[in-house]
This record gives sequence, structure tokens and C-alpha cells, in this order.
Amino acid sequence: MKYGVQLYNFRNALAEDFKGAMKEIAKIGFDGVEYAFNFGNMEPEEIAAFTKEIGLECCGAMFNGQLLSDPESNAWDYAKALNPPAISISAMTDFSTKWKEILDMCLVIQKNAEAKGFIFSYHNHWAEYDLADGIPAMYRILDAPGAEKVFVEPDVCWLTSAGMDPAAYIRKYGSRIKQVHFKDNLEPKNPGTTVPLGNGIVDLKSAFAAAKEINAEWLIYEQDSSKDPFKDAADSLKFMKSL
Repeated sequence: MKYGVQLYNFRNALAEDFKGAMKEIAKIGFDGVEYAFNFGNMEPEEIAAFTKEIGLECCGAMFNGQLLSDPESNAWDYAKALNPPAISISAMTDFSTKWKEILDMCLVIQKNAEAKGFIFSYHNHWAEYDLADGIPAMYRILDAPGAEKVFVEPDVCWLTSAGMDPAAYIRKYGSRIKQVHFKDNLEPKNPGTTVPLGNGIVDLKSAFAAAKEINAEWLIYEQDSSKDPFKDAADSLKFMKSL
């Protein structure tokens, strides 16, 4: 299993000096980075070459769902150049009533992704597990007829916030998981209280064991809020390797 980091952690530093921040991130020791909407104003081939130049792999790429719904969107050019193990989206809505809309979008994106040679995965927050007629909405989406090829990028912190068991969830969808988001928190459903791995309420050890059991390719550290994202990233990588 390789260790990656979500670049959203460093959004402020990247906004100030994208290439400089990326070089500092590379020094921390992660195997790869997961892009999230920001490519440093570089063209697809340029950002791919730069990523390789600083010794990193692309362990994921997150895009806007509407972009991936369009087979002609330049999002596919970035996906082709970066070649992540999966391309991902997430959504924020009332899943208890609008889960069917998200399902329909996922089916369109999965079809586009398959036609272009990519795996498509969905990255959860916590609202996805609100009940829709007695069943968690995300189960309705992932278990729907035709959705078998939609992969999952589980976020263990937000699964915990939703009252789910991350390890059991990872095992349930193991054949459809390439990346697992590792995040820790002090308060459920509060991105402002995320902390370095091993300092919060999330059972990361059992989630790690499950990720290893299903042969997940990437463990991706993410921390939504941090006063010192570079130090927290170094500490979190050390924690992941200790597992």
C-alpha cells in the first residue's frame, strides 16, 4: 500500500506559490498526491510532467461532477495526463430526498469514464448516509442496478461522523476500492476540528487493517483544517507508517 496526501490540505500555500509548495510537499516523503480541482494553472501535460519531476505519483484526481458528466470536458485531458488510479467526485445535498439525482449523475460519469479507460469513484462526506426510506442513501446509490462499476473512495472520518463502521464499510465494498481517505477529527461533522492522524476520535487502526485486507492501493491522508499543514502532514505520514 502506498501513502498519498490530498492537496486540499495545502490550499493556501498552493494559492501563493503552487510549484514552490509542491516541492515542499514532495520533501515530506509521501509516494503521491491527490489533486482537487487546482492544477496550478498548468496545462495537462505540464502538470503531469511537473508531478513526475518532483518525484511524486498522482494517487487521485477530484473533479466537479458536472465537468465529468460532459465527455468533451477538459477534465478528461487532465485525467489522461495524470493517470490516477481513479477519478473522483463528491456532492453536498439532501441525500435523503435527492439520492436518485446523484445516482443518475454517477451512472453518466461512470459510463464516460469507462469509455475513456478510467475508473470512477465517489468520495463520501457524512450526509450520504442519511436514511432514504429507511436505508442509508449511499447504499441505495452504490447497490442500485447498473452501479456495480462505480467505485468508492471512503473517507473514514466522515464515515465515523455518519455513525458508520469504517472498517466494515471498507470490507463491504472492498472490490470497488482503490483509495482510502485517512482523516482524524475531534468533533463529528466539523471540518474545522480535524487533527493530525492518531489524535482524534476515529478508529484508524481497524480502518488500516481493513484497507490492508482488501489490498487497497493508496492510503490518502487529508486534514481539512490545520495551522501548520506541512508539520501535520509529516506527523501524519509517520503515524500511517507506524501502523
